[in-house]
Amino acid sequence: MILRSFLRLNVDNLRVSSQRLYAGIHQRNPLIKLPAERLNDLKDRLYGGPLPSATDWSDIRKNILDERRFTAANVDSTVLGLCSSLEFGKSYVDFLRSKGYALNLATIGKLLRLYRVQHTNGQLNDEEQKEILDIYAELRQDNPMLDSATCAHLIGALTLTDGWRNCFELLDMIKLTGTPDSSTYNYLIQKCFLTGDMEAGWNLLEEQAANKRTPNEDVYTAWINYSLSKKRNLVGDILQMLSFTSSKSLFLPKQVGAVLKQLPPESGIKAVDTRITDYGKCAHCKCTIGSIVVPEESFLALRDAFLQAALIKKEVFNRTNPEELQRFQRFVKQTKPYDIVIDGLNVALSTGNQKSPVVYAMQIAAVVRHYVHKKKRVLVIGRQHMNRWRSKDMKYIREKAYLFLTEDLSQDDPFLLYAALESGSHTDFFSRDLMRKHSFSLGEELGNVFRKWQQQHQYSLLTITPEGRVLVKAPFQYELYAHPLADNSKVWHVPLVESSLKIPKVEKQNEWLCLKLS
Repeated sequence: MILRSFLRLNVDNLRVSSQRLYAGIHQRNPLIKLPAERLNDLKDRLYGGPLPSATDWSDIRKNILDERRFTAANVDSTVLGLCSSLEFGKSYVDFLRSKGYALNLATIGKLLRLYRVQHTNGQLNDEEQKEILDIYAELRQDNPMLDSATCAHLIGALTLTDGWRNCFELLDMIKLTGTPDSSTYNYLIQKCFLTGDMEAGWNLLEEQAANKRTPNEDVYTAWINYSLSKKRNLVGDILQMLSFTSSKSLFLPKQVGAVLKQLPPESGIKAVDTRITDYGKCAHCKCTIGSIVVPEESFLALRDAFLQAALIKKEVFNRTNPEELQRFQRFVKQTKPYDIVIDGLNVALSTGNQKSPVVYAMQIAAVVRHYVHKKKRVLVIGRQHMNRWRSKDMKYIREKAYLFLTEDLSQDDPFLLYAALESGSHTDFFSRDLMRKHSFSLGEELGNVFRKWQQQHQYSLLTITPEGRVLVKAPFQYELYAHPLADNSKVWHVPLVESSLKIPKVEKQNEWLCLKLS
């Protein structure tokens, strides 16, 4: 029993990361209190070369403890976080055992992470898998309940063993106090697919998406590999995967695209790289991809839900008082409809916040002028401190557009979006903000409607030329996510991103697959 003699309980809310070169690489501000010279020296000693002796480990531990920010409670997890391999980590654990030092849960978590590092470099052997199971058994014997961080660490390691089904109980423990992170879901879903438990894997995928957590490339490739290894209906399985990403507004990472391109001809799937023009045409098959569509009934449902979801809620009232909201609603009712609603402060600061109010006002006026020349009805939403911007440009804005100034502590985005939605399905809005929190607040179904509406109607400023010409970035009016051709369900166009864990902007991606099914 490798931990029995020195287990000491302590809750530490460390998170598990999906990829690691060493146990602590993804911890927040790792070792930031260590001087650079000392940190580099420790890395040189722990990233390879011979294993430190007991004397070396004692010296390393003492050097870290000499820093005032480190104590006996966090020094051992810090050392293990610096270890580059399981071999180094277990060597340090042996040293601690020989000295009678107790391990807290943070330290055990870092040790468990190193088993995942070892797996990344090659399969764990039987002895190492048994060590993980022993750690799990000892922790569970001593603790009817475990904290969420420890559960996450255990799931990351247990999914490397035959005892991985214990992870479902650990996942339930995490849910008692919060939401599992993406990596925790991904480890378990990948294991489900690798072992053929399709129902559990897809149920977890649905749950993961509902909780705003993102599948990574390992999940998708595990599904493809399972289908190949069992000689299943690969075309049907790929369609299920693509339909899932489309319905959940998820992008496939490039690594999965590479797997799809390498499928054998007899698989019935042919995927090739392509690009999509700004007019929605595929460079490979020459077909036009699907246009983005928000049905009128979906728009009306979004409009009706937005006020409650994004404006009338506790978080907003912390920064926006009810009287101001009512004043704004009356203003919109009296002045709508608009053709374009402009986030004035966003435009003003688009070229930096180190300029004068004269420049800020000039930039807003330039965008207003751009739309006034197109005979558009314009609403500008700004902040009350803009009243102090005395210039001819502010005079122009007041004369040519509707202007509503919120309190300086208010949030601009909800006002901007509310005005655009209340004005009607034809109204556009002008801002560089991504608006992600608002799509999340609406739930899955309306959140998808919001993102499509946003994609259709959001314009932003590219630049204002020295001659005063406004260059505007127009929205991409075609489907952003994987989808089939309207007249040929056997041809799909699939956008690819560098990493599915990094949420892209709501705009056209540069790299696509043209995928044909037979």
